[in-house]
Amino acid sequence: MKHGIKKYLSCIILIVICLVCAVIFFVQASDIWGSSSPDEGSTDTPVIDTNVSSDEISEAKINDSGTILSESLCDTTLRCEWATLKNDGDDTLYLSVELYLDTKDTITTSKRGHLTVNDVKKEFSTETLIGESNLIATQTQAIEATGDVDITISAELEIDIEEENGLSLSKIELYGTVNASEKYNEMEKKHLIELLNISQFPELPSGDEITSLAMVLAHLGYKVDKCDLCDLYLLKGPVGYTDFNKANVGNPKDAYNSYGCLPPVIINSASKFISVNGGSHTAYDYSGKSLNELYYEVSQGNPVIVWTCEDFDITPSVSRIWIVDGKELYLKSNMATVVLIGYDFENRTVTLSSPIIGEFEIDMDLFELRYLQIGAYSVVIK
Repeated sequence: MKHGIKKYLSCIILIVICLVCAVIFFVQASDIWGSSSPDEGSTDTPVIDTNVSSDEISEAKINDSGTILSESLCDTTLRCEWATLKNDGDDTLYLSVELYLDTKDTITTSKRGHLTVNDVKKEFSTETLIGESNLIATQTQAIEATGDVDITISAELEIDIEEENGLSLSKIELYGTVNASEKYNEMEKKHLIELLNISQFPELPSGDEITSLAMVLAHLGYKVDKCDLCDLYLLKGPVGYTDFNKANVGNPKDAYNSYGCLPPVIINSASKFISVNGGSHTAYDYSGKSLNELYYEVSQGNPVIVWTCEDFDITPSVSRIWIVDGKELYLKSNMATVVLIGYDFENRTVTLSSPIIGEFEIDMDLFELRYLQIGAYSVVIK
């Protein structure tokens, strides 16, 4: 009898030990899997706790999510994952924002930063961060709204990192806008704009920005010549002394010593050309807007000038640093300007018209990743 009791107790103890080990394994596995970095281009969609069922979420009037990245200056990146939800018959829009720090190295020093959503600023400090992807701040909001809602998201992190390319960073910044709207539910699943491609060669070997503008203006019905557009309407400045937000760095006719420009310069060129030629169109800076906004413009027949990569297989990186008027300017390698003319949500592809290689189709996720890494720069003329 005593032997039977001992055997019975031994079995109970063994079962308890197994259960404890299983719990420990589960917790450790959750920590490991939860802290792992996603593959390049993948995202973690934040969960919104609204006390509604999954069926209600799937049938919501607004159910959207997306990513905002800091510019790809180095191996350390701020990544914002946002999600919005608005149910049928409800005037409340639920918003969830998660801020991550993605890095190849462990950050050992404590740094301060902030996450600001719609002017609500949340300050934070980071401790020692282990792993390639770390959640460092969150915000949730319930916004009372009956129509479209524009949401601004910004973040900044003080940091002290010297990269392999020699770039030293004291802070990383992120900025973007999100438009929560029911209009995206009415978009076609796919749309393609017929646009005549114009090659920048041979006259403008470095003129992908101004040639992309020429393509869009021609599509809008203007009689335009890419060289005249470059010579007469594009502001230019010397290399090393010019802010590419104010003028083209170098002359696009130079194949080796010209480095392009950003949206404000193209908007200025477009505005002057339209005014001189008696047009009624307006050029808008769509930089930082969510990708849904770009696809929506395409669905409405408006091609979008976008800054992205010449070779999508190569991650953009900083190749030069200039200091102009006391401001550090980072020139990225592999950057190119093209025109977004089509999308296909079912096959997850986009169609681009490039003044370098012509019209081509590419994976939507890869396009979005490179577009965000370059800085989410875009222009719409309508």
